[in-house]
Amino acid sequence: MSLNNNQYTCLACHRTYTADSGVFDARSSQLSELAKEEALYHDHIDEDACETHQLSAWRNVFYHQYVWNFLTKVPKQATLVEVGAGTGFDAEQIYDQDKTLVLTDISAETLKRVAQRLNKNNIQYVAADGVQLPLADESCDVVYMIAVWHHFEKPGEALEEWRRILKKDGQLVIGVEPNRFYFYPIKKLRPFLCHAIHADEHEGSHADAEMEGFSYGQIQKYLGSGWRNVTIRPMWLFGGWMHYGLEFIYRVFHLKKRIQPPLWVEKMIVGFDELLFRIPGVRHLCWHWIVTAQKV
Repeated sequence: MSLNNNQYTCLACHRTYTADSGVFDARSSQLSELAKEEALYHDHIDEDACETHQLSAWRNVFYHQYVWNFLTKVPKQATLVEVGAGTGFDAEQIYDQDKTLVLTDISAETLKRVAQRLNKNNIQYVAADGVQLPLADESCDVVYMIAVWHHFEKPGEALEEWRRILKKDGQLVIGVEPNRFYFYPIKKLRPFLCHAIHADEHEGSHADAEMEGFSYGQIQKYLGSGWRNVTIRPMWLFGGWMHYGLEFIYRVFHLKKRIQPPLWVEKMIVGFDELLFRIPGVRHLCWHWIVTAQKV
């Protein structure tokens, strides 16, 4: 697509997109049912992600910082595309007026809220399906996302789409992806867990409810061709038990506030996890993965 006078024009079909509250809606008329459900759900859910997911807790910041450091090292004048921008938490941290940041999300309303909150120059907001991005081949330097890849019904096709828009040697960063070791059993136990926390198992994000996560081997297989310099970093072992255990307690007992462990406790547990991950095989027991790769 090309930008002219605050309008985007598709170079292939010549369709024109005009911004609504700063957001270009480039979603296909043939979205999958799951994508439609996710768009509708997130259009109407304006949650405080920092509170709900404890994003400001040290155990989270430690690993998000790894992603931020990677992205802020990208050269000036680069174009970075975020898939599934959500509340803009990570975009705000890596913003640089000398770089172009394209925030995409399946929910146009979510992006409108982000645009209003961030209110920064050199950020473009595009409502689009992550497997049908309205961007030209080899037009971006970086594609990144946090806790998004598992939302796609066909993860391999999503990877191919991101590879399409990346320039040669472009960087792919996939953060906080669930490990199948834990999340496959959690999916099977979902009815029981929802009952325990007095929640309707049919409410919430359908994509989150259906996801099973990825094993280390699955990620290796997905990135086996067309990519190089692949790194798969483990995130949380005991830190995950702490994080999800505290969330379970909060919901079961309907606490007014989420429990926030002392900073020294979080640092000690995360530090211990990092030591354990040096032991061969222990990484497979992590709760999440952080993946980086470079397009061949």
